[in-house]
Amino acid sequence: MSLSLFFAIYCLEAGVFFTIIPWTKSWALNPLLHATPALTAWADNPFLRGFVSGFGIVHLVLGMHDIIRMIRERRRAK
Repeated sequence: MSLSLFFAIYCLEAGVFFTIIPWTKSWALNPLLHATPALTAWADNPFLRGFVSGFGIVHLVLGMHDIIRMIRERRRAK
């Protein structure tokens, strides 16, 4: 159960990070994304920001699904 719990916590943390970070100032000022003009064009693209946020939402859904599954299993075991 502890491995499942750690995976669920990771998914929730990664989900929050990937959902929020593309819309913050940190994303706009990231030196790795602005190293070349081609990367700068991609970094400022709203499609990429939405894709990364969608990736975060998928992580959030997976994390919540695992948490709910663990809660149901514990209730059945009692």
